Amino acid sequence: MYTLINNILSSLNTKTLVGGLFCDLRKAFDCVDHDILLTKMKFYGITGSTGRLMESYLRQRYQRVIINNNLSAWKEVQYGVPQGSILGPLLFLICINDLSKNVSDRSIPILFADDTSFILTGYDASELSRKANKVFNIINKWFHSNSLMLSYNKTYFLQFQTKINNQNNTQISHINENIAIIKSMKFLGLTVDTTLNWKNHISDIKIRLNKACYAIRSIKPFMSLTILKSTYYSYAHSIMSYGLIFWGNSTDSDDIFRIQKRIIKIITNSNRNASCRELLKKPNLLPLQSQYIYSILLFITKNKDQFPLNSNTHTINTRHKNNIHVPPANLTMYQECLLLRS
Repeated sequence: MYTLINNILSSLNTKTLVGGLFCDLRKAFDCVDHDILLTKMKFYGITGSTGRLMESYLRQRYQRVIINNNLSAWKEVQYGVPQGSILGPLLFLICINDLSKNVSDRSIPILFADDTSFILTGYDASELSRKANKVFNIINKWFHSNSLMLSYNKTYFLQFQTKINNQNNTQISHINENIAIIKSMKFLGLTVDTTLNWKNHISDIKIRLNKACYAIRSIKPFMSLTILKSTYYSYAHSIMSYGLIFWGNSTDSDDIFRIQKRIIKIITNSNRNASCRELLKKPNLLPLQSQYIYSILLFITKNKDQFPLNSNTHTINTRHKNNIHVPPANLTMYQECLLLRS
């Protein structure tokens, strides 16, 4: 997700048009061809006993169906990777790994299991439209060659902009199949819109947190503080902390903080007008903005390779050479991005 957001904001910061092609595969995990997958695994060096083990894992699986107590004959499964397993997503990624090589000169591919997206840039609308259609045609041919198929009614294109009222006349199609040009969509659990202001995502979170607040209020008379704290982490904290490094500095995040304070007052059995500064200390919980800072620090620590240093941009031996390089920001929205916030 960081790669997606960072590339979009970097392009907008240089006044380049940028769009995202978000693909949805039809029955992605169920349509993986075993022969194609095993051939690719051999190409990537998975041979010998390991290769035979993986072939044994995929081959000789049988299934049948029952309808009104009538059983069909057993048939060998020749397509699909086992879902619900640890290996399933990994095998699927091996299958689509070479997709990015076909379009990397025209786009920035972002592959995450069956959530496949492509970032496209252009200096003007015609170039962006031309690139988008070219990439769309290439990936359609690749999917067809690999026994996979796009779900056209769930594949979308978003053109990211600095202003919400900018017009977008891009049209993307392949053999009379057009894809929708939309203003917002959910990607990897986050609602992304054309201006990256996170209002839609925060609105979704508010609905879910209000439900969590009601659930905690309902069980409050019967549960100890320890159980209520555990419930808070399960039903509220997990929602608030997901993707917080992206939307935590939005002005609309204050609405989330207000709901958090309401939940804390319920847990601590405090008056609705009481200050939460001291209340948060009793169950050892972080306020939203502190959690935002903490989440950024954790992300930087775990992903140091994602952040270029000053020494990567020049060879001068300065005392700041090991600091994270801060690129110049031309846009206010870029000033608020994770890289500059870090």
